[in-house]
Amino acid sequence: MNTSRVSAFVGWAVIFLVALAALSANAFAAGMPVQWNPAQVAVSPDDSNSFLLRPGQILVCPGDAADVARVLNGTGWKNNDTRAYGITLFVKKPDKPETAAQEVLDTLAYIRKATAKRRQGPACVAPNHVFVGEAVPATADAINFMGEPRIQGGPGSTVRPAFGPKALPKRNALASDGKGARIAVLDTGMFEHEWLSNVVRAPYANDVWDVENDGYGDNESGHGTFIAGLIQQVAPSASIYAVKVLDSHGVGDDLTVATAMSQLPANVNIVNLSLGGYTEGDQPPMAIALAMQSQAFNSRVVLAAAGNHAEKRPFWPAAFGPVVSVGAVEDKEGLWAPASYSNHGTWVDLVARGSNLQSTFARETTKVAQGPVIDAKNDPSVSFDGWAEWDGTSFSTPIAAAMIARTMTRTGTYNAPDASIKLQLASANASLAEFPNAKLVDELR
Repeated sequence: MNTSRVSAFVGWAVIFLVALAALSANAFAAGMPVQWNPAQVAVSPDDSNSFLLRPGQILVCPGDAADVARVLNGTGWKNNDTRAYGITLFVKKPDKPETAAQEVLDTLAYIRKATAKRRQGPACVAPNHVFVGEAVPATADAINFMGEPRIQGGPGSTVRPAFGPKALPKRNALASDGKGARIAVLDTGMFEHEWLSNVVRAPYANDVWDVENDGYGDNESGHGTFIAGLIQQVAPSASIYAVKVLDSHGVGDDLTVATAMSQLPANVNIVNLSLGGYTEGDQPPMAIALAMQSQAFNSRVVLAAAGNHAEKRPFWPAAFGPVVSVGAVEDKEGLWAPASYSNHGTWVDLVARGSNLQSTFARETTKVAQGPVIDAKNDPSVSFDGWAEWDGTSFSTPIAAAMIARTMTRTGTYNAPDASIKLQLASANASLAEFPNAKLVDELR
């Protein structure tokens, strides 16, 4: 497992069609999708510490709400309510959209300074970090249907139509593989698909193809459906429980994810988080940190995508010590190599295939932008018929999750943490400089 760090917090989001100009003008903001609502997503103004956050939201650790309320009295910040794991949410309408991120950061600094002399130390406060899947750098080719690079969200490529097989493939799986395992997929929700009829959905877990109804499929529509199909290919008898924590553009936040974690059925023993992001000072996101410390997660394994920005910078929640972080590799002429997009570093625990993977998808049609400016009249269209090809650590992660489920069945180990350890002990070292501590999980061996 990767080295442990503990103390910070985060949150999740909704998305609408709005102008990019309302956002901060720094370099990180320059590549942000125009669909992101500046009332819902703000960007750190410090290019040396880039991360996304919810404007007008502050998370407060259990036990600190009273002192924070005293410090913020008369400033316009209000105690909204107490959420999962005892976190209190403070809210305030930003003074100006373009300075919303700085206002949150200034308020956090003010609280920490004002409470620094407490016997227990400064109040534990954090932004509600926005998490999305990591993307390739903004200088790379456009990677979504709208022709935009995504700065901190989404898989390592645009999803591509693929010819569907006659039946769901089995990636070297036995029909019984995964029996007794229940995997929660916290993601964009699900589309209907005949090969995924056994997936149990939490309330309100339907995915959306085109929320703006502009003819262009949303950035991560079908993400959860694709992940569920991969799990079924590797561990056909595993039960899947789908929860919607990301909107169809792939945006969510720390508090939303942690709340979903707190509400999982007791029999869930593996949790798949193909999502994440960067944080203030590279500190752990608060809400998920508290979730991981709860008693319910002593008997569960949580896996998270390492991210797709080709960086060493810690990507959360994958970088948590108790979380199994999964990077992506690909086969190049018979040799394993890091996927060009995959984040890497000492904090990555496992690597698995992440490129040219095929799985279940929506049955929908979308226009495809040919450059950074959309042209609804002339942009061509592509159609999907329930099957697609995609790349990213988002998809290495469910392969690793399903391999833990497969290990549970084949070894008769029905404690998921024990099965995770057995899988890692039985797996070869990745032997790649980019992943010095990672084991290689190969579902096709």
